[in-house]
Amino acid sequence: MRPRPVRSQIYLPVTRFGVLDSDWKFVLLATLVSYTGPVLFDLKLFRVPVELWSTLLGLGLSVAFFNYVRVGRKPFWLQHQITARFKSSRMRRRMPADPKSKPWCLRD
Repeated sequence: MRPRPVRSQIYLPVTRFGVLDSDWKFVLLATLVSYTGPVLFDLKLFRVPVELWSTLLGLGLSVAFFNYVRVGRKPFWLQHQITARFKSSRMRRRMPADPKSKPWCLRD
């Protein structure tokens, strides 16, 4: 067999379970919050500590959220969507999520 050229993957982001390594701090924070809430109030459901289930649920939901935000979308999609929703279009440059409007010279 002939050796084939190997494409270097040094510049690709590191992902675990589909979540970028830069987003794991948010996943861990959400998991920690979902754990500490029931621990502080000593909640139990059928004599089982609720933090066992809430921790797994928090971890699963946060990983699912970051997979939803990342897979099939352009880079920085979420940041652009948040900026488009909360800042007026007059306070920032035009974004793809902005509604289409006529140029100022064609307006009624």
